[in-house]
Amino acid sequence: MAKIGPLAVAVLGLLLEQPRHPYDVAYTMQHRHMHEHIKLSMGTLYHVVEQLQRLGWIRPTETAREGRRPERTIYEVTPEGHRHLLDRVRQLVAEPTREYSAFEAGLAFLHQLPREEAVTLLRRRAAALREQVELWDYSLERLRAVGLTRLALIEAELVQDTRRFQRDWAQRVADEIESGSLEWAVHCAQLTEATTKEVTP
Repeated sequence: MAKIGPLAVAVLGLLLEQPRHPYDVAYTMQHRHMHEHIKLSMGTLYHVVEQLQRLGWIRPTETAREGRRPERTIYEVTPEGHRHLLDRVRQLVAEPTREYSAFEAGLAFLHQLPREEAVTLLRRRAAALREQVELWDYSLERLRAVGLTRLALIEAELVQDTRRFQRDWAQRVADEIESGSLEWAVHCAQLTEATTKEVTP
């Protein structure tokens, strides 16, 4: 079975709701803020649509023209595409995968910064996340006001909870570094000593 990525899942899922042309798929993703969780570009989107059509998972139903705009082909999901979509959704939901984080990469070498700077940077991240949480709370409230249900926005709820956790974690660790309960100087000294022993002939 062909293994499809998140954007292909989004295309199949939105076409399952109703037949659409690719521009409408992109518009709906942006309107629902799905592009915050699934990388979207029109070039990639059209490539995915072509791929799904070659696989026989979607098919064109009609070609429509609005005014002087170019013709737009409307697609629908085939029964085979519906089956593959559900199989992939089951896999994505049930099976944890390793997702590499730039933040984790930075944390791995946080100890190489001066303690005061590490505290400042973590608090800056916490403040930025606090603003993101407030902005998204407002955005989600507006989306619910226009009729989107909690279930329709469930992935955004997960991301919000993750932001809140990371915000509180960054603030807590900054406080621990500042208070000395996180053994900053000792840890750095041990790493330096261990590295020196390894490279000394």
